Amino acid sequence: MKKLLIKSALLVLLVVSTLIGVIYFMPADDNLYLAATLDKHRLLDEVPQPRIIFTGDSNLAFGLDSAMVQRATGYNIINMGLHGGLGLNYYLDELKPHLKKGDIVIIILDYQNFFFDGGGANTLVEISIFNPKILLYYSPKGYYNYLISLPLAFQRRLRGVVSSAGGDMAFLRSNFNKYGDNVGHLNMPQPKLLVFKRPMPKKVNDNMVKIYNDFYDTWTPRGVRVYVSFSPLLIQDRKEQTEALAELYGDMKKRLKPAVIGEPTAFMYPEKYFYDNLFHLNAGGRRVRTADLVRAIKKIPELASVPSR
Repeated sequence: MKKLLIKSALLVLLVVSTLIGVIYFMPADDNLYLAATLDKHRLLDEVPQPRIIFTGDSNLAFGLDSAMVQRATGYNIINMGLHGGLGLNYYLDELKPHLKKGDIVIIILDYQNFFFDGGGANTLVEISIFNPKILLYYSPKGYYNYLISLPLAFQRRLRGVVSSAGGDMAFLRSNFNKYGDNVGHLNMPQPKLLVFKRPMPKKVNDNMVKIYNDFYDTWTPRGVRVYVSFSPLLIQDRKEQTEALAELYGDMKKRLKPAVIGEPTAFMYPEKYFYDNLFHLNAGGRRVRTADLVRAIKKIPELASVPSR
């Protein structure tokens, strides 16, 4: 029995070593999209207060003009938005070592996130190829999702694949500006837009509610203000979407402790404002969405301008 246990342990060790070796030691181009995490973490370290930190998925990477927000509010802006495959756990975990008293965090997720539990997938593994120390920040839920995603990440690395949000020249680390905005697509022609019928959530997944509220309860007493707002939404069936959004908005106001900025129907846009899919805005959409977001932010006195000291 003892010999069997030893052999089993050695086999597990061999398998894990092979997975780790292939995932982390095969070459990866440091200009790939996910490598932008390194520059975003540098911003967290270097950008001085007062600051607003936007966190979420690629709706922010492709759809926020941080310079416009900075001019309107006076706050220094950091855009941490990157990839939808990372999950709410990750978006908040990666901020924790960098948050300071006086910081403002605004969380904006694409609506599809509200169906899920906030855990990521293989992207949790692949982003750590470029920024291994990120593993030190993962919560227990993050580690669990990381571990179960190792086999898929291993298969993808064997095929030479590392996650990105898309497949053209708009998806490169070098396209991110000094705020963390991806600007590589702004002067590119619109490719064929990937449009599909989207189910709309009418409430937030219970585990997601817990993640939001735990983060709020942990950081508000430390002087960090936490808010949520809304991603862009392609208008498809306006009546159906508006009804669903009304229920979702009510659920968020009722069960989420972070204050809600704006209303979801203010961020509904026609197809001409989207770049390559339902999550990414083009130059015109980015400009309109940011202006709408600024108007919503300015309605909150403590965010409208930097408080005098």
